[in-house]
Amino acid sequence: MQQPIVTNDVVRFTSTKESQYFDRKSARKDDKEIAKHISAFANAAGGKLVIGIEDDGEVTGFRRNGARDVENFERAPIVTCSPSPVVRKERIPVVNSSGEDDVVLVLDIEASPNHVVSRASDGERRRGVSSSERQER
Repeated sequence: MQQPIVTNDVVRFTSTKESQYFDRKSARKDDKEIAKHISAFANAAGGKLVIGIEDDGEVTGFRRNGARDVENFERAPIVTCSPSPVVRKERIPVVNSSGEDDVVLVLDIEASPNHVVSRASDGERRRGVSSSERQER
């Protein structure tokens, strides 16, 4: 049975299989893509979204060419979701795959049992991520 990840451990984030409680995304993703994942976690049982680690577990952080600013991702729950879910944010220092000092961002998203969270740009509502979508990534 899948269990939520309690500690913010980068080594574990790089090797743990993505699940209903955990997902990792590149820092090159845009706000709309991140909002989709934030709302999915908020509308389900909550979970951790780690930004700056690729789907294959490579730690690329925010210094990678094409990465968006970490501040954009920190603001994403407020700016891109309606209503704003409860999200704790933590920057974790790492050495990225290029050998540079960098960070990954952990968004710890709480379940939102009293209201449905949607993407502010188009009102799309998500609830969790289906296994077929997870296999396509």
